[in-house]
Amino acid sequence: MPDFFTLYLVVLLLNLSHCIIWALIVYRYRDLWAARYWLSGSALNALGGIALSFQGEVAHIALTVGANSFIVLGFYLNMCGIRRFHGSDVQGTRVVILVCASCVIMLATFSAWYGRNPVYTAAQALPLLLTASYLLRSHRAELGAIVSATAMIAGSLSHGAIALGNTLILSGVVPDMNLRSAASIDLLVFLFAGVVWNFGFLLSAVDRLRGELERLANEDELTGLVSRRLFLNRLSETCAESRTGQTFSLMLFDLDRFKSINDKYGHAAGDAALRHVADIVRRQLRQGDLFARLGGDEFAVLLHHTGADAASALAGDIVTALSKTPLDWSGIHIPVSTSVGITLARGAGMKAEAVLEAADEALYETKRRGRSGYTLAYEARRTHVSQLVRLDGGMGAEELALAVP
Repeated sequence: MPDFFTLYLVVLLLNLSHCIIWALIVYRYRDLWAARYWLSGSALNALGGIALSFQGEVAHIALTVGANSFIVLGFYLNMCGIRRFHGSDVQGTRVVILVCASCVIMLATFSAWYGRNPVYTAAQALPLLLTASYLLRSHRAELGAIVSATAMIAGSLSHGAIALGNTLILSGVVPDMNLRSAASIDLLVFLFAGVVWNFGFLLSAVDRLRGELERLANEDELTGLVSRRLFLNRLSETCAESRTGQTFSLMLFDLDRFKSINDKYGHAAGDAALRHVADIVRRQLRQGDLFARLGGDEFAVLLHHTGADAASALAGDIVTALSKTPLDWSGIHIPVSTSVGITLARGAGMKAEAVLEAADEALYETKRRGRSGYTLAYEARRTHVSQLVRLDGGMGAEELALAVP
């Protein structure tokens, strides 16, 4: 078995490697505040390893208590980082009380090695068990949380086995038990557990960053709506899945004379108009309707299980709501209206491109007829002919026939 000086040196080197990793992550991802706690925890563990390596085979109260206090505080900082990462309160006051209590108890039990070992291992295991409990209680569905919690529990159990042995020696139950080799094994197990739980932290951070990247790819930054990419993917999936004659509707709309808003009031007002439209339309939609900004001032809504009457009623509500709710921009009321095109689709063989084109044709038919209204296009699956119907607030209807490629 390696001597304790060598093991403490390994503790130092491993924690220095953790410091390098977390320092680079802090430098690269400055908004990941939890990594600052994990960097600080690794740095304190490295300081503890340095102090323990200097004391050699003979324990010195300042080095022993100081080093273990650094390590205990480092573990509590790991817990604070985990709580900060998941949006919980870091419980700073509680951590200060627990660290101070650990230091006092370690000082009080320094005199006998067999007596202080259970206390020192318990002081180190407590923050690990608290962190594992938090992760398994609140975030057990996350892989990184499972990895970190499992490693922390394993390290605590390893420490606990040695603490139990020392308790048996101290109590006189097994006074001749030799735990030196077992203590070396415990330290090696604990080092391995430390590597694994830091890997769990890293895995959680990678998952978080990957999720943020997916959110940015799938969400329009200005309005918070679904992005064009995600919407088109969902539309293609809907077309592929609708093989039993199930009807769905697609609604395309844009702002009437949007360029004039930008030209007259500035692009900030134009952005405000887009957000205004998104908010108004969102209130009209049902749960399950997929609302997206396709780009510029063009929006789309995918309406599952929706026929002509329901889609037309919804389009009418949107047109009316926007016409009655002007944009309030710096005390100026800017009228906002929209032109809507709707297409209905049913059955197998549909292509997303054809459905979009039919809705686009209906949208431009609305504009041709004067804007601020909607046009309904019914796509016949077998004949590939769309019937376009102009519906204006319950007024008369006029039918047109357009060929759909």
